[in-house]
Amino acid sequence: MATKLRIHPAIGMARLGNSPTSFCIAPDRAGVFPIDCDQDGNPIVKAGKEVPVGKFKDDQGRIRRQAARFRVFVYDDRSPLGRELAIGEQLDLIRQSNGQRLTMRIDDIQWNVYLANKKASWYAFQETAGEHGYAASHPLRNGDITAANERQALIIDPGPRSVQFTPPKARRADFTSAGTTGPTCFPPPLAPNPISTLGSLLCTQQDNHNRLLVLGGFGNSGTFKSGLGNPRIESFANNDGWFDDVADGPVSATIVGAVLAIDGNKAPNPSTARIPVDDPAWVIVGYPRYAPEWIDIITMDELVFDVAVRNFAYVPYMYGVPPFDRAAHAPEGADALARWRRQAQWNPDYRPYFYRDIWPILQRPLDDQSLTDRDQMFGGNPHDTGRGGNLDESEVSIPPFEGEDPKAREARRQKRQFIYGVLRKPGQENELLFAPEARKPGYRLYRMPLLCGDNPLSNVAPSKFLRLTDTMLFVLHQWAEGLFINEKREGIDPPPLTPGEGAALDRGALASALGGAFCPGGEASWIMRNPAIYSAPYRIHATPPQQGALSQPPKVSGAAAAANLAAGLEPGDITKYDAVPWQADFNECSNQHIDITYASWNSIQPATTGDPEKSIVQLTYWWPVHRPYFVAGYGPWSPTPQNNAGDLQMVTEWSLLGFVTKTPQDPDQPITVVEDGTRTS
Repeated sequence: MATKLRIHPAIGMARLGNSPTSFCIAPDRAGVFPIDCDQDGNPIVKAGKEVPVGKFKDDQGRIRRQAARFRVFVYDDRSPLGRELAIGEQLDLIRQSNGQRLTMRIDDIQWNVYLANKKASWYAFQETAGEHGYAASHPLRNGDITAANERQALIIDPGPRSVQFTPPKARRADFTSAGTTGPTCFPPPLAPNPISTLGSLLCTQQDNHNRLLVLGGFGNSGTFKSGLGNPRIESFANNDGWFDDVADGPVSATIVGAVLAIDGNKAPNPSTARIPVDDPAWVIVGYPRYAPEWIDIITMDELVFDVAVRNFAYVPYMYGVPPFDRAAHAPEGADALARWRRQAQWNPDYRPYFYRDIWPILQRPLDDQSLTDRDQMFGGNPHDTGRGGNLDESEVSIPPFEGEDPKAREARRQKRQFIYGVLRKPGQENELLFAPEARKPGYRLYRMPLLCGDNPLSNVAPSKFLRLTDTMLFVLHQWAEGLFINEKREGIDPPPLTPGEGAALDRGALASALGGAFCPGGEASWIMRNPAIYSAPYRIHATPPQQGALSQPPKVSGAAAAANLAAGLEPGDITKYDAVPWQADFNECSNQHIDITYASWNSIQPATTGDPEKSIVQLTYWWPVHRPYFVAGYGPWSPTPQNNAGDLQMVTEWSLLGFVTKTPQDPDQPITVVEDGTRTS
């Protein structure tokens, strides 16, 4: 096979923090702490393993930033599943300019990153409006600013930066107004916090592997309106005059090395070649993850995995074109992929593994309950995990087997079918209750997950409640039908769905990010489920950006044309859909009284005319893992009220919030809050 070079993870996740010097490395798998490191970005290693952080804040109580870590992998005959590129190794690579085959000794990697923030220049967020394109009448943020040059100034654009481990490039570069030859743009003076940087890059070398760390900003947000002395927030998502230092953008790399041979012949003179990496990456800067060990009901990995499976033939034995073959490969070329998409379907004989694929999904609701006060709402153990209950592991983990007692088999089947039946399916996003159960007349269960959806705020294109991805629902359907494998009973060590260390990094980097609901969301919004933004599984399709002239919405006369998704994304094109400032949406997304009166609008009300007399609402949580509401044994997690005044308070007090961790050693106190600035339990 021809040698390919790829950056992993394909999408990295960095996180804000207000410590000026102390930082750590973002985790590369789900449910674990970040990785501790020294001031140069070198991970702390003990007994051959990287050490997780012991403190999330520095000695002054300021939150440590989390760096996204990137590596270059080689895919060739020696390593078809990929291996990390080693400094000093020899590779045969093709020089794209003339097709020469170069035998190179790898000396270094030059990393290139471009971060930007387009929030203040983009369309106003209005729930699901815009996901399928914006109407001509859709309002802009800062719509009172109309001059093209002034709207361009709404984009925080520091320009690109490059680093490498050895000279002549520096090992570190900052996304400030200095350090680039092109035009830069930062906001005017802001209150309460100015913004002068979007972060920095840092090259590290671990053993013989050169890696990149991308650090985001310091969590600063502010406005140039209200006379600077009296900042105001009036919306959870759109606040004119406001900026924050969230950002995103492309990550590319160039291999630097000595040419040893050309087309198989020894090079006559020593020379240095520079070969671009084939598959670049992307980085997203999100806010702190205050409950790092908990896993969202839907992770960003599961969302992007679903896009990859159903649109890019990522696991063709699960979803593909029959006859299904475990050796099937993804189609090559746009035409072949288009044909595959038209013909692809779920494999009815696919069997997921219980502990790899099913049990992690079923465990999350009960696990996440410890970050809410659901126990006060429902009492006891609403998910019925005890012996004989709906989620009794000893029962739901057993697939049908030869010689099984028929009554026990049928009881297990009914239990699995019941659990799957309660799950919200496509088209049921606006249904609160499950169909009446024949065994319990008049008793109605909630459909699950009982969490807010993409639009619980209005009745225009409503999506009141969250549902799992199609891929998650498919594997749960197979389980419900008894088509699954209990790997522990069978003594099987199941392989990963997507083999290779690079693929594991792709998935692990997004496993701690939110995959729904999107109103607008956590680290990113509903743009992440649009297959048009990807060039391949997990790979954001990038277009070359023009420094100082990043694209604007098309309605602004004289500005550059808006980015076309088919043409690729520019720096800032993912986070621009998020709330500005981020603290406002973060503060208010605790729980929501969802108006579900609309469900009765088509029912005749004999006692009245028109709409029902009384509004019907349902108290529902947003994403308790991302924004804890009530911590068991501690109380309310955040003291800020869920209103505009609280949003403004959160702008300056987000760094005082405590990190929530699990303490499995103490069954009477399953969780604890640490480093919260006021108390430690």
